[in-house]
Amino acid sequence: MRDNSIHVVFVKAVLKHARQQGHDVSQLLRRVHISPRLLKESQARVSARQYARLQSLVMHEMGDEMLGYCPQPFRIGQWSAMCHWLIQCKTLGQALKRYCLFYNILGIGLLPSLTIPGKSEGDTATLELNQPPADKQRLEPYAYELFTFSLHRLLCWLAQSDVPIKEAQLPYPQPDHIREYRPLFMGAPTVFNADTCHLVFERKLLEKPIKQTPETLTEFLRHPLYNTVANDYQEKSWSQRTREAIGDDLSQVPTFPEIAEKLQVNPKSLRRSLNDEGLNYSDLKAQLRRDLAIEHLARPDMSVEEIAFRTGFSEASSFIRAFKGWTGVTPLTYRKDLS
Repeated sequence: MRDNSIHVVFVKAVLKHARQQGHDVSQLLRRVHISPRLLKESQARVSARQYARLQSLVMHEMGDEMLGYCPQPFRIGQWSAMCHWLIQCKTLGQALKRYCLFYNILGIGLLPSLTIPGKSEGDTATLELNQPPADKQRLEPYAYELFTFSLHRLLCWLAQSDVPIKEAQLPYPQPDHIREYRPLFMGAPTVFNADTCHLVFERKLLEKPIKQTPETLTEFLRHPLYNTVANDYQEKSWSQRTREAIGDDLSQVPTFPEIAEKLQVNPKSLRRSLNDEGLNYSDLKAQLRRDLAIEHLARPDMSVEEIAFRTGFSEASSFIRAFKGWTGVTPLTYRKDLS
């Protein structure tokens, strides 16, 4: 599946505590082929692959899988060890209980707990994240973003299907990058300034079987951060189906009626379904062009003119203007400072 792009606000969050600890942030960025100039641009984006590589590099440089966002470091290998424990479970409910037990045994950073009310009390289950009582300082928003995102995408991978979140409650004010929360929580409603962090699921989802195996886990853990970011199991997402129907060749993008015919759905119904997901066909095409351009620009062997053609632009000048509108910088600026 093609990479999605990641907003620069998350790149800055990955680097924040590394900078405070004296690490050379510019050098870290160059090692994963991200221009340090992008940190100055409020609308810049990087590919999912670049983001995952940066996250992995910074974690290993800091020796902390939580990137300095918790009072005590999460040692390298902790996530892998937990995955090996969870893969033996039969259902998502068992995996979540074991997940909570794992972090409560460690007793550092965040202490998750799973609440499953009786059947007569409701049809939802709640995962709550609390800090250890000894931790007096409230965690920063990225600690919750990283922890909840990683958990949720791991559940999707284990079940090999979409695991919808009914509601996310977060213990901090609404951030400026609120638009990025739609893909972060797969469109779930978000409530800010909550007392604690909660993820609410349909109770029946806990019965979903674990479909992955120790063998597939070995492959998953070869690139765990990228697989966590890039995997998508939203089988009912019309935006994803539309992206796949468009394909990788953006030099000749199908018309909307052609896409509807390919998906065997009425054009009006498809348009309504996309609107329900907060998108239209023009938005989708622009996102695909942007994400593919970001992916190609990370490859020094491809010229700007070739990238313009591959992303559906007849002239390089039109591509340059569009790219600057998407990211705040020109394609050439995007590539600078990488050597």
